[in-house]
Amino acid sequence: MDTGEGPALPAVYAVPLLPMSGSVATESPEPDLSGPFGTPGRRRSAVEHVCSWLQSLLGFQSDSMRNQAEHVEALWESFLRRYDEPSLALEVLASQLLKNARKWRQQVWLPFLAPLQPQPQVKDPLRDVCLYWLIWGELGNLRFCPELICFVFAAASELCDSDAECRGWANREGAFLEEVVMPIYTVMVHETFEVTGSRPSFRFGKSPAPARACNYDDWNELFWDPRRLRRALKMKPDGERGNLLFINSCSEAIDVWQKLPEIDWAKSLQRHKTHLEFHSHLPLLIGNYRIFLLHTFALCGLLWFWILRLGGQEGLGRRLWQDWAWLCEAGLGLVAPAWMLLFQIGFQAFTPCLARRNRLRGWLQLLFIDLIPVVSFTALVVQHNSPGGVESKFQYLPFVHLTNFDVLLVMHTFFSVFALILALGPRSDNLYRWRFYPTMSRPDVVPGTAFWICTVALWSVFASSGAWYCAQTLLRIWDVYDSLLLPMPQLLAVLNVVILVPTTLVFFSTLCFFLNFVIAFIGACVGAYRLGGLRLMCTRRGLGLTYLPEALVGRLLHLPNHPSRETGGIFERFTWWRRMTDLELQAFVDVWNKLLKELRGKDLLCDREVQFLAFRSVEEARQGHVPRLFQAMSINALPASAEARRRIISLARSVQMDPLPKAKVKTMPTLSVLIPHYSETIRYSKEDLFTDSVSNDLLRFLIKYYRDEFRNLIERLENSEDCQVRHRLEASLFEWASLRMQTLWRTVDGICRAYAHALEMLAKHQERPPQASLSQEMVRQRLQVVVAMQQYAKYADPSCPAFSPHELDAVEAMFATFGDWLSIAYIEEQSMGDETRYFSCLIDASCDKIPVGVATARRPKFRIQLPGFPILGHGKSDNQNCAVIFTRGEVLQMIDANQEAYFEASLTLPAALQEFCDPERTPKGRPGIVGFREHIFSAVGLLGRIAADSEFTFGTMIQRTLDWPLAARFHYGHPDLMDKLQVVQQGGVSKGTRGLNLSEDIFAGLDLSLRGGWTVYREYFHVGKGRDMGFMSVLSFYAKVSMGNAEQAITRQWMRLGVHLELQQLLGVFYSHIGFYMNQCYVNRATKAFCFTAAIFSLAGEVQESYKDLANEMISSYFGYFYLLFMVASMLPYVFEVMLEEGGLSAVLSLLSSLLALSPVFSSFQSKLMGHFFETTLSYGGAQYIPTGRGLATRRESFVKNFRTFAASHMHDAVEVVLFLAFSWSVNYGAGFYFCTLFAAGSWLCAPFLFNPRQFESTTIALRDCAEWMAWMTWHGDKEEASWFAWQVSLQEARRNKSVLQFIFFNCRCMAALLTLALVASVHPWKNLAFWQACLLYLPPLGHWVICLCLSAAFCGDSASKVPYVLMAPLAVLVSILELAAAEQLMTPSVLFHKYICIRWMLEAADGIAAIKPGKALLTVLHDACRAWAFSWRFSRDAALGALMALGGLIFATIPGLNYLHTLFLFRTRRPKEEGLAEEDADTSSAVVDDDPLINFFRTFAPECSIGNVSPRNTLRASRSTPTF
Repeated sequence: MDTGEGPALPAVYAVPLLPMSGSVATESPEPDLSGPFGTPGRRRSAVEHVCSWLQSLLGFQSDSMRNQAEHVEALWESFLRRYDEPSLALEVLASQLLKNARKWRQQVWLPFLAPLQPQPQVKDPLRDVCLYWLIWGELGNLRFCPELICFVFAAASELCDSDAECRGWANREGAFLEEVVMPIYTVMVHETFEVTGSRPSFRFGKSPAPARACNYDDWNELFWDPRRLRRALKMKPDGERGNLLFINSCSEAIDVWQKLPEIDWAKSLQRHKTHLEFHSHLPLLIGNYRIFLLHTFALCGLLWFWILRLGGQEGLGRRLWQDWAWLCEAGLGLVAPAWMLLFQIGFQAFTPCLARRNRLRGWLQLLFIDLIPVVSFTALVVQHNSPGGVESKFQYLPFVHLTNFDVLLVMHTFFSVFALILALGPRSDNLYRWRFYPTMSRPDVVPGTAFWICTVALWSVFASSGAWYCAQTLLRIWDVYDSLLLPMPQLLAVLNVVILVPTTLVFFSTLCFFLNFVIAFIGACVGAYRLGGLRLMCTRRGLGLTYLPEALVGRLLHLPNHPSRETGGIFERFTWWRRMTDLELQAFVDVWNKLLKELRGKDLLCDREVQFLAFRSVEEARQGHVPRLFQAMSINALPASAEARRRIISLARSVQMDPLPKAKVKTMPTLSVLIPHYSETIRYSKEDLFTDSVSNDLLRFLIKYYRDEFRNLIERLENSEDCQVRHRLEASLFEWASLRMQTLWRTVDGICRAYAHALEMLAKHQERPPQASLSQEMVRQRLQVVVAMQQYAKYADPSCPAFSPHELDAVEAMFATFGDWLSIAYIEEQSMGDETRYFSCLIDASCDKIPVGVATARRPKFRIQLPGFPILGHGKSDNQNCAVIFTRGEVLQMIDANQEAYFEASLTLPAALQEFCDPERTPKGRPGIVGFREHIFSAVGLLGRIAADSEFTFGTMIQRTLDWPLAARFHYGHPDLMDKLQVVQQGGVSKGTRGLNLSEDIFAGLDLSLRGGWTVYREYFHVGKGRDMGFMSVLSFYAKVSMGNAEQAITRQWMRLGVHLELQQLLGVFYSHIGFYMNQCYVNRATKAFCFTAAIFSLAGEVQESYKDLANEMISSYFGYFYLLFMVASMLPYVFEVMLEEGGLSAVLSLLSSLLALSPVFSSFQSKLMGHFFETTLSYGGAQYIPTGRGLATRRESFVKNFRTFAASHMHDAVEVVLFLAFSWSVNYGAGFYFCTLFAAGSWLCAPFLFNPRQFESTTIALRDCAEWMAWMTWHGDKEEASWFAWQVSLQEARRNKSVLQFIFFNCRCMAALLTLALVASVHPWKNLAFWQACLLYLPPLGHWVICLCLSAAFCGDSASKVPYVLMAPLAVLVSILELAAAEQLMTPSVLFHKYICIRWMLEAADGIAAIKPGKALLTVLHDACRAWAFSWRFSRDAALGALMALGGLIFATIPGLNYLHTLFLFRTRRPKEEGLAEEDADTSSAVVDDDPLINFFRTFAPECSIGNVSPRNTLRASRSTPTF
């Protein structure tokens, strides 16, 4: 094959390449260069010929071949715009696309084929690029395994390199899919799915897959080592020979491809687990052991320091600690060995494929380095207890007056410090000894180290005070014990434990608080620098915008043949129109007027405002007749609309940011925007906005909230020539409503219009002479929008229940409006007898229309068969995976169906894409992900505003700091730009394993970092984003994210990050991701732990009165400071960001507004929810995708739904906190402690009803809630929504994947029961009691359990579902009271507290036994008895709690005016009549004067307009107040 100046085609197609019909149009004439690739037509012909040849050779599908031919051509043209030589552009494309494949070939493929002596690979970039994309395009779910792709690609390359065999080799269409892909896919599906019908079902239901079940990562890592691969691949059985090794069946390299269909993939892919995803806290502790080691060492060190200092000063507890003070000091050296022992055992258990050499190396390091401090510590203890003790002299060195004890102490200190330093360092990169193992890039350590030094120094102040409180309390306990010579060591242990537990929880959680403080400060400083420095203060209010014209022209437009120059002095800027050339002035006027047109089209401006802000002509501008906004010292020149002001200020801010790469549209990479869609609203219709000929709540609210924009809509419609055309009038109203809610139409409209119009405007002025048609064609070649509409085939199928003519009409409307850029990918299901086939299809505006009933569908342009059912994960990642094959761009942008783009921000889009091109020629290479900020447009209503504030902080302050100095930013889905050539080589834009990859987006960033890639974050470009706006939807989102982070914590990605990262980078990565959610668990557990401690110390007064007040100071002061820090830390970054971008006054007002909106109540509730779902998912698994729904929540949630949703996670713990406080009544712990704990408990109880719309609407609804709740409690059904029993069963069944021992012994409830048992034994020593009295006092209440056991035996193990709990619950309480009454004289509060704790422990154990069912059928009676006993007690608790809360809701519903105040609290809008708009009457029937709802609507809300023949009068705009400029 010719390897001369340009790559030649294979000999089969070595013919002259002529331009083909329909060749790609170019934006400028291109010279006819010599060589086969000199013209666009020749390049297209070459690509199509090579793809056709590969299809006939390897058996690809024809549609897939045509699709990838377009793909390769588009990528080649994209690179050619930056590299003038076609061959060079192709070489660069091949080098970037095949970087991983070529590395894999050298490290795995060649050693794998070593016995076959493979020939050197023939260099043919065009063939290799086409081959890679053709293979990738048909793999379906196998695309999640990038090294599997390398294996197939290498095998196909060997076949293509052998010219002699290729000439006679041919394959039928579809052979590659059927013979190569489907067998592998089938094995993967059967691993965790049952394939019984047309669709596979997950074998484990809502439970997680077993830890040893293989997933995409396990199968992919099989191809990382040639030795494992050689042993694994086996041929199908052939007679008596059995499974022959695959490599032994091949005689030469070309045989590998030919024998791929003969591989027994079922045996080849089984039992190759490389990492165990075990649901427990152990993976979190082991993977991040250095974090916990650091905290443990710091806590022990501070406690030791304060114990010695306070003990020496105050003489407290001297007898217990003085002689053994050295033991505390020496014991610090055991912290690192303990954690290293846990790490080695856990890491080797969780990584079954760890190399034997590294296993041995790990054990040797543990024995001879990490555990040496244990040996030296043992020697210290032995020496201390030996004859002579610490006084024996060291005899080996003369003139050295040291004791043996001192020498041992020095040696122990040295070994301990050495082991600690070694433990805190990162591990080796390739612990598996695989030949192929990607290595991570190492960022600069100095900024991150300085950041964490500041954070830890600030944190140490509070941590030291907490250790001081703890040490002081411990010393006082020891002092009382010492002075009274009490003979009860168990009580001493109890009091020590209940002091240390809350201290430890607070100590481990507070670092995250101070991290927020430092992030707020550092993020504000970095933001001030990036956002423009001192000029930022002027642009906040639109002042000083005289620099904008020259900055925009010089930094964004990049006019041709236009040298850059300085902006000039401050006085020269006031007359900027004189300094600009005609070309510059014309360009700026065009851009500015286009921006105003965009704002007017979105109804953000009225016609009068457009006249005030627009340039009339370049000539008038040259004479100084410019809008007031661009004049010197302009005040109040911005428009009245807050959104319009924000967008203008955003443009002014963007052009002054650094760095801002210089880029032109002509040379920018191609961009594909991928928008996944499942069931989100596409566009509002009449049914969505009208009910019974009148407008519904949603439309009325939109008019009230966007009253100014609705007036602008009326004005625009009146001035329109088509305002009397009914269908266009309807379309305008529906579009106006759709553009104000989170619809797909808003997303597509924003992306297509903003991106396309901005790029066309830039291209128009960057090319000479300017040609509109040329700029439009240029943009069409560089921009593609793909909507992955998973359900489109069902919308177009009349036999399907999801058939929707409305959705089809909305799709057609999108094609009619955005057809130049829009394509829609979808999944089609086709039944062929007993077989069901699945296809990935693409349609666009050029596809033929097909009538479907009353609607219209499209015939697919490409229809590519998939290997099987594609939705094996949680849906979104699989949907993206099926659609990504239709993207043409070199860069991908991941956009969700709740976002939009803006024209002025899109002017910086070429600069954003240039971020991939500038580093392209550097050794570091281009970044894999470029992240940007977001504007949250869903701050509608109270909950919408709270969610928007949280997302605003995360998208700006947090991500800015994660980028620098922490170097801890990954990928968060949107609106990140991704280098497609990199993410394809790491498995795609997301992960798709069910359960593990619920947060699918972040794994693209994790894999990128683990493979040596890097990300950057920029702020000059942004898109809009909508968040959830209702209580249920907001919390559903946080629940989903919390479960996703819990699943991340057990994955190999997080294990390897925790092992390989440098410590300062690991701290940032941990606390900005899974550590944040773990911190929520600690905060809420600390709240309960402090209350439990307060109760224990109060009850310890029954033993000795002096014990009651020992912890008073610690509990009353320390917890108050801790909870205050928690609240301040959650709000401080937001306040600092608002102060940075909008000023100090706005920050203060925003803070006050948040406090008045009861944001702390919501934050407390949200924290509890995140901690609950993170902990339960980490322990039990079962993470499920939760569709949140992003619409405006105006519907009232029923009492039953609120109770069922939040009782287990919030309300039960709130009741328990109150109960603990009740047992601590004998001691006053201060107002701060009671306020914080009751505030937390009150938030957990009342927030679902406080933030529920129409909660107090009427007593009738409150009574209906009570009736529904009673019916729900008493009915036995199968659905959670209708039966309390079914709800309880589902809560129990979620625990079935754990060990019974964990539920009985290894949990906090068992520990608490042991503590209270020791307390009761101290109050009532067993020596003073009769046997029956000791049993009654010490044992849990067992009478009712015996009754349940008898009932279960009578009902043959089916009593739990048959007995009426309305009777069983009071029986349980009555029997327990009788048990207590038998020992009435000995009943004390401590005994009652012990009984309660025992019941809670037994409930935990009973749940585990009922769910796991140990012993199977032999112990059915026991299982059923445990369930009946547990449900009896839980029914009592829920009945009492539900009755009190329902009664409270009924009482509040009777308060006059409370419903109005509550509605005003949740949805603050002014009445439309104050703004010149009418309002719909309360009695909507009186407003109905016509059968047409559209006529009724305009007669009701705009009676004075002349739209739709409603009224000829036109006085609406005259009644408006004059806009402020």
